[in-house]
Amino acid sequence: MAGIYLHIPFCKQACYYCDFHFSTSLKYKDEMLKALQNEISLQKSYLNGETIETIYFGGGTPSLLKSTEINLLIDTITKYHTVASDAEITLEANPDDLDEQQVKQLKQTAVNRFSIGIQSFF
Repeated sequence: MAGIYLHIPFCKQACYYCDFHFSTSLKYKDEMLKALQNEISLQKSYLNGETIETIYFGGGTPSLLKSTEINLLIDTITKYHTVASDAEITLEANPDDLDEQQVKQLKQTAVNRFSIGIQSFF
């Protein structure tokens, strides 16, 4: 089973428990998204034509991305790879980011699963 993981290294704040690479500045977000698109293109042969069964947006806090940015990355993947019609497309999300408006926007993407972490029990 082939899958693609996209690390979105942006966060609103630094969490004391996190060991992942992240930035609390969105200053270079556009450049990072272009770099991801470029990397997807450069690695187009890596999976030898296998069908993509999963796409996982991890981080960081990928729920900071706009729906248009998520669609751009998914479109780039589908340009270079065959993606299964029933592929699981997961977005890690901070519960604070998922207000009604954000969920409505995410419905305009191919994301069909949220991974919602517990940042605090308070």
